[in-house]
Amino acid sequence: MKKVYFSMLFMAGLTLAACSSDDSNTEPVRRTYTMTIDATKGANEAAVRANTRALTLEGSTLNATWAVGEKVYVQGTLVSNESKFWFEGSIQPQSAGTTTRLNGVVSLPDSWDISIDDAIGNPHTLNLQFPRPGELDYSGQIGTLADIAANYDYAKADNVMVDIEADKVVGVESATFVNQQAIVRFTLLDKADGTTKLSPTALTVQYGEESVSLTSIPATTYTTNGPGVLFVAIPGFESKDVTLTANVAGTPYTFTKSGITFENGKYYEVNVKMTK
Repeated sequence: MKKVYFSMLFMAGLTLAACSSDDSNTEPVRRTYTMTIDATKGANEAAVRANTRALTLEGSTLNATWAVGEKVYVQGTLVSNESKFWFEGSIQPQSAGTTTRLNGVVSLPDSWDISIDDAIGNPHTLNLQFPRPGELDYSGQIGTLADIAANYDYAKADNVMVDIEADKVVGVESATFVNQQAIVRFTLLDKADGTTKLSPTALTVQYGEESVSLTSIPATTYTTNGPGVLFVAIPGFESKDVTLTANVAGTPYTFTKSGITFENGKYYEVNVKMTK
């Protein structure tokens, strides 16, 4: 099987200028590929906690498995200018469990042609990401585990080697996914008595110069979690000052502590006594 590389053909852009007005609404031609890649969580369970979006909580342990129907998105790099692009479509787990086979149909503009170049002698690599393509974005969280599982439990498998022949893409080796955030279960308490649970409508977690904000927490979150309990996905960091600010019925509560570390791929349960 020959090794292949992505390269962009610029002639398509030149010919578009000569098209008649009758062709202006024509859909661009796309090339489709059937993609098959095996995927695993990796050997180090301590370092790689949750590499899929199917999250279940058993006591103080957060378990993660592949779930059929999840979507994994594919990113490529053009050899001509090293720019990144996302394939249209996704690949999906074919079975549930800690390992699975990802399979699906993806496409890209036909002008982004695939050419064979054996002279370089290395297989092409792709990046995989879920649950969404694009930049990692933690805004819009509502504080539930189900919401994190569906939208914010980002995991990546970078530089996955593949062979491409005609319209088929096959992984040369298994893709090992790595989580991009920690998941923290906060139980918010009023420091005045140490027992009253606070159920804010908004919460900001400031760590150093960065922050994650839950700006509109619905009442249903506490119906699901219980009073005062919020699950938050936070990109990992080491030894930073952390400040929590909560809005409880229009009243601000705060908490600050130094030297906090949250490691990507790990799950934490934290009781926070906040000052009115």
